[in-house]
Amino acid sequence: FALVAWLRTIAREGIDLCAPRAALAALAAALAFLWIDATVLRTLHHWLGIDWSLPAMWRSTLVQTVLSILWAGIALAAMVAANRRAAYAPWIAGAVLLGLVVLKLFVIDLSSIGAIERIVSFIGVGLLLLVIGYLAPVPPRRKEQAT
Repeated sequence: FALVAWLRTIAREGIDLCAPRAALAALAAALAFLWIDATVLRTLHHWLGIDWSLPAMWRSTLVQTVLSILWAGIALAAMVAANRRAAYAPWIAGAVLLGLVVLKLFVIDLSSIGAIERIVSFIGVGLLLLVIGYLAPVPPRRKEQAT
């Protein structure tokens, strides 16, 4: 939040940065993504008693299901926001995240998750994919970006 506030202040003041604004915005988005993931993992650790270690989190079927649905939800939010602003790059970032979720579903979730968790994970992500298809189709490229 501090990075976003700083970027807005700099834009308002008209200060030229040595780094492109798009790179700083991508850094802010990546930090927010990691913060949300860490918050959800820490919540699962405290509420459900899952050990706070990488191997224990990796083996937990509940963690894998929650991460799949969380990442698909983040992709939904990014793609809908990008569609509303007609911004192509954030929409592509959301689509890449969705691709990673689908890859994770088939590589990790399908091979190691039990029946109930697998069903919840696939149905949850599938429903979010349907919502994305309805609410956030690909925004048109701007004319200056197309050339």
